[in-house]
Amino acid sequence: MKSEQFPLIFKAEDFAKSFDDDINNFSSELYKKITDLNFRYRLPTKEENEQLIYNMLLKIDSDKQIIGASERKEVWFKGWNENLQSYIESGFKEESLTPKFVRQGNPIRLNQKFVFTLDDNFELNFIQIYRQWFIEKFFDQVDNVYEFGCGTGFNLLHVNKIFPKKKLFGSDFVQSAVDLVNEISKSKKIPLQGNLFDMLRPDYSYKIFPNSAVYTFGALEQLASNLDPILNFFISQKPSICIHTEPAIELYEDNCLVDYLAKKFQGKRGYSSGLIGKLKALENQDKIEIIKIKRLYFGSYFMEGYNLIVWKPR
Repeated sequence: MKSEQFPLIFKAEDFAKSFDDDINNFSSELYKKITDLNFRYRLPTKEENEQLIYNMLLKIDSDKQIIGASERKEVWFKGWNENLQSYIESGFKEESLTPKFVRQGNPIRLNQKFVFTLDDNFELNFIQIYRQWFIEKFFDQVDNVYEFGCGTGFNLLHVNKIFPKKKLFGSDFVQSAVDLVNEISKSKKIPLQGNLFDMLRPDYSYKIFPNSAVYTFGALEQLASNLDPILNFFISQKPSICIHTEPAIELYEDNCLVDYLAKKFQGKRGYSSGLIGKLKALENQDKIEIIKIKRLYFGSYFMEGYNLIVWKPR
């Protein structure tokens, strides 16, 4: 495909708007990464858009996956174990850590529209920009960073690239993810520790050190809306800041067809909902302070899994 067939470009100014930040706050490293990566895209024709809607309706009707079902634990174990084996066999290449659910070549959601992209890795590239931005913005002043539901550990590895002296902790509810994180720590010689931790049944003997950041990235979505146990755990541990990048069904608009389809898809699968409402209730109880809630208006073909929610215990 030629560049001229994809006349639109998602620029640094667009990222700033998506993140609700001033572009003047962007670091030179972040700005360079935006310009180095390919963010060209095009809108579909009327016929293409109708086909995308039709295909999504078929997917919603036929989809059988249920979030939080008991068999999902085995699926996650196998998935992260595949990444572990790929990481070792590749000679510890970072590319092997990309989760399988970040798929290449699919149309994506951008500003409440379906779009086609020139680079098949547009979604991953967007994640890289967003990840670098929130790490630089929110992790600068803390000594330790904890990711709950860390999966392949590819986010923690990037935290280390930006802040190599910070102590990192990754936890997950399946052993293969923990083994992978500890393999990254050993192979890259970085201050990273993996631990087994079930967010549905938090282990209160697992302590979060003072002056720490806690974050999740598409992990709370897997709890089937049983969010109280982990939120109560976070509050009890008093981290300096909590950051969640998660789907939020409450942020869709009912008068937009593309949003409506995502809402139907998320609702059928049972991705967690209610996080924003629970946090607002906790804020009303003076237990936490909400710092930021921002819909990024970006996602995969089927849903927007990337919304920013930032808070801290009082």
